[in-house]
Amino acid sequence: MELKNIEAFLMVINKGSFSAAADALYISQPTISIRIQQLEQHLNTTLFERENGKKIALTQAGEKIYPYFQEAFQLIQKGQEILKENPMEREKIKISCPNHMGVEIMPEVLKVLYDCFPNFEFPVKISVTEQIIQEIRLGEADIGFAYIQPEKSCEDLSMVKIANEQNILVCAPDHRLTKLDKVSPSDLENERIIVYNREFVTTKIIEQFLEKNRLKEYKQVEISNVGWLKMMVRKGLGIAFLQNIIVQEELQSGKLIKLDLRKSLPPTPIYLIFRTDLHQEIKDIIIKTSKRIFSRL
Repeated sequence: MELKNIEAFLMVINKGSFSAAADALYISQPTISIRIQQLEQHLNTTLFERENGKKIALTQAGEKIYPYFQEAFQLIQKGQEILKENPMEREKIKISCPNHMGVEIMPEVLKVLYDCFPNFEFPVKISVTEQIIQEIRLGEADIGFAYIQPEKSCEDLSMVKIANEQNILVCAPDHRLTKLDKVSPSDLENERIIVYNREFVTTKIIEQFLEKNRLKEYKQVEISNVGWLKMMVRKGLGIAFLQNIIVQEELQSGKLIKLDLRKSLPPTPIYLIFRTDLHQEIKDIIIKTSKRIFSRL
């Protein structure tokens, strides 16, 4: 019997609905429904029923088990609080994030965390999204920043979407495309398009965009280092589709130019992933801070 399923059961009772409980736990409504279903399957009984097709109510079995689950959950929370009471103990909250995202946002995120939780340590590990998801599942990381495709199923994880990061097309200031008012996919024929990594979420999104717009005749070069990739674009060796956050400095200094497209590019979804039993206060602060940072980038 998983603690997250019991937590979902108690939160539904506390909030009065599945949707309100999902919001309180920063998960989707389908996820909280799955957790209740898993708990019901484990107990081999139904815990909730709907009155008049809308309002939910506890079944007899739900009413019987509720006080026991509530007491057990409160004892677990008290146990966690006792460990927090020792000011000499420095707890480590491990964070994983992609390299370039860490460069742009982690300093500010860490400053807020250090100020709010002076007795905690927040070691940061650089990983790619697939590794980050695995690290959270295995308990090797507590918090992860990740690029997750919309169709990817991660229902077993506690996730919060913090941004839809804008993707843009960039080139060197003297590139021929800068002479166009608007760039169409057909204008990119025979261009050298430099990509960060073919397995990277943004690369897949861009490839789907180009395929949808029937652009097939172009050269693709893969560079697994963002710094080298941007240098090649600055030297006029190709163009690149990149997230806006990655090229902020180069755009401001004029080393790279953003090209206006006739057809807008799909954004890259960015999520925070959490260990299920992570302190709620830490979750709330890092979510609020991250959303604020991305909203102004």
